[in-house]
Amino acid sequence: MFKKLFGLSEKEAPSRTLDHPAKLRQGDAIRIGFDEHPELSNAEFFIQKVTGLDLSSKTGYERRVLHLGQVGGGFPLLMWVDTEKGGDRLAFAYGADQPHVEAMLNMDQFVTLFEPDRNYLVEVDADAVANPWLASRYIQDQASEVYWLDKDPSKTMAAGTVSNEEAPCDYFRLSSQDQEAAIEVFVFDGGKTDVYFTKFLPLYKLEEMMPGKQK
Repeated sequence: MFKKLFGLSEKEAPSRTLDHPAKLRQGDAIRIGFDEHPELSNAEFFIQKVTGLDLSSKTGYERRVLHLGQVGGGFPLLMWVDTEKGGDRLAFAYGADQPHVEAMLNMDQFVTLFEPDRNYLVEVDADAVANPWLASRYIQDQASEVYWLDKDPSKTMAAGTVSNEEAPCDYFRLSSQDQEAAIEVFVFDGGKTDVYFTKFLPLYKLEEMMPGKQK
């Protein structure tokens, strides 16, 4: 399928060998197998952009975030390789607008996340029945300042330069008890707030990867 999309014949070899999703770049394509999340099941995506996220206050970019375009409702879809539990797994996240967040979460609980003098961990109930991306309950497990890099961090690190294209923001994460789902919140200067609903899936869900033509 991808050979047709990229205009390759059966005899042409791809420009690169992709044996792990961490090697994906802008312009590559992926195909996901059957999954309970309808936005992902048997879907094909092109990597439209790659950005970086530094979660540990300038110690390096822990995430290469792959931007896959938009899913239903016009929500942006992201993917990265998560290594936090020791082994590699896929993380998929979609960005929710305010009406969608309000429909999916207990907002009385959620807004306490932003109280400046709070001295407890926030717990939030969610509508997991209506939305397979959600767990029924989350508890806060992270709060810190992080940095978004608006370019592929692998290129920045390879050049050995410090980029001035970073945007700092406050970061909050709430995770489900089984660590298979998360809510990630980014609050930028001026109050702009991005909310992502994240699910973690095994690597085998990624059934095909096709290198794009590199410029």
